[in-house]
Amino acid sequence: MSNVTSLTKAKTTATDVVMRVSSLIEAKRVTSSQVSQEISVSPSTLSQILNGQYKANPAKMIEKLDKWLRMREQRDATPSVDPGFVMTVTAKQIMDDLAYAQITESIVVIYGASGVGKSKTLDEYQRCNNNVWKVTASPSRSSLTECLYEIAMELGMDQAPRTKGPLARVIRQRLKGSEGLIIIDEADHLDYPTLEELRILQEETGIGMVLVGNNKVYTQLTGGRRNEDFARLFSRIAKKRGIHKTKQADVRAIAEAWHVNGSSEMSLMLQISERPGGLRLLSKTLKLAAMFAKGAAITEQLLRTAFTELETNE
Repeated sequence: MSNVTSLTKAKTTATDVVMRVSSLIEAKRVTSSQVSQEISVSPSTLSQILNGQYKANPAKMIEKLDKWLRMREQRDATPSVDPGFVMTVTAKQIMDDLAYAQITESIVVIYGASGVGKSKTLDEYQRCNNNVWKVTASPSRSSLTECLYEIAMELGMDQAPRTKGPLARVIRQRLKGSEGLIIIDEADHLDYPTLEELRILQEETGIGMVLVGNNKVYTQLTGGRRNEDFARLFSRIAKKRGIHKTKQADVRAIAEAWHVNGSSEMSLMLQISERPGGLRLLSKTLKLAAMFAKGAAITEQLLRTAFTELETNE
């Protein structure tokens, strides 16, 4: 009898989960493609589950959907005051540099400290403008072939060749006449041959190009010395932007966007912004403090509690 009861309860739970997910999709509060992506299953599998056509045991899929629903409910129960992207003084400077590179078809280098808002600003510029392609270099994507292939994927060239000669040619053909902008974030990972290939690509296609990273980017471009090879690359750079610390004006703009206005709160936020990670650490602290606040104002005590917890977890 208990087995029958357990089975009935499981079926009821599965039906309830499916109905709740289907209702959210029908109400257009979420799309089926979003759900499938967030639970890491194919759209066709999700469709089969929701329509009762999944032939295998659906228990694991139902469990995924149940966890997804619970996480969604938790987010809905936590009022968010996160303003998203904030146009700080530094962000405005970076935006202007990106626009300059795209409009004048030039190479621009933006380098300096981490956590000052560079990457977030790059994403916002890409979101607001056409024909802007952003890739992020890394140790596994630092070679010439891997960097070019990453650009090809960003350009939507899923069938691009995997050898550097043909790969460079198809990318060049795709970019000509686009009046676009290629942004390479974390460009400090790139070696000289890759940087030189990017220079030639920019010149032959007439696009704008922006190399972004830490101080090593600047060192890479000068070779630590103005030897003949690096001088040829360095001379093509039309504009350079060094950002070496978080600006107090940036912190004030973020405080205003988050509606944190007290002098003691501002003092603490400025202290946090001076730590390694700068605005990134401040953003994490504000988000955690907002969760603690549960819709109420973010106070100095909440900020301090959130910062202490993040520090403990480091």
